[in-house]
Amino acid sequence: MRKYRGDNMDAKHLSKRMQAVADLVPKSDTVADIGSDHAYLPAYLLEQGIVKRAIAGEVVKGPFENAQSEIINQNLSDQMEARMGDGLDVIESDDLVNTITIAGMGGELITDILERGKAKLTMHPVLVLQANVDENTVRKWLANHQYEITGENIVYDAGHYYEMFRAEYVEHKISYSHEELDFGPLLLKEKSDVFKAKWNNKLSKNQFILDKLLISKSHPIEKIKKIKTTITEIEGVLNDHS
Repeated sequence: MRKYRGDNMDAKHLSKRMQAVADLVPKSDTVADIGSDHAYLPAYLLEQGIVKRAIAGEVVKGPFENAQSEIINQNLSDQMEARMGDGLDVIESDDLVNTITIAGMGGELITDILERGKAKLTMHPVLVLQANVDENTVRKWLANHQYEITGENIVYDAGHYYEMFRAEYVEHKISYSHEELDFGPLLLKEKSDVFKAKWNNKLSKNQFILDKLLISKSHPIEKIKKIKTTITEIEGVLNDHS
């Protein structure tokens, strides 16, 4: 599930993307890594002493077997278990999971996994998530379920920009602005060089598409309007030096 172009890693040497995910994981007794594939992330977290116990969940037989092999190869059978199941179904009530990690999927799939597995979130574990696309969809779900984003990273790895975030349950309601959902509430404040590079790249791509649409015979008004709005929003964020 987690495989994505450019990933070249093992349990001791994570890709830049997965390292950025690992850096957001808090000290935990038990982590459940959903869509674990080779189980490199939970193996790394165990090796580094960040977590004491891990569950590697997979819904597909091949990746599930990969996870089983990695557990044996890394001599982690006493600390980690591979389980085959759909999403959060691999978590059992007596696991006492403190942290859930889901990385390398689309935002729609991540929110679907969380929505269908809400019964497994009653103990309010920390969520560490990385969506390849539709990050705003995930942020919106988190806000709607009183999960506050307490950490965010952005990296450029093997030709792609990736955003990842840690979210923790709070008693009060969470409300993010449209900009915060699209750009990330913490990334928006920091505006790192990688953040600026990503959005300058997006700006160039949208401007290119707009130029093509403006000279096309069909001249799709609604599409042009939408892209102009996106361009204005990106320019506003990049030009805001507050």
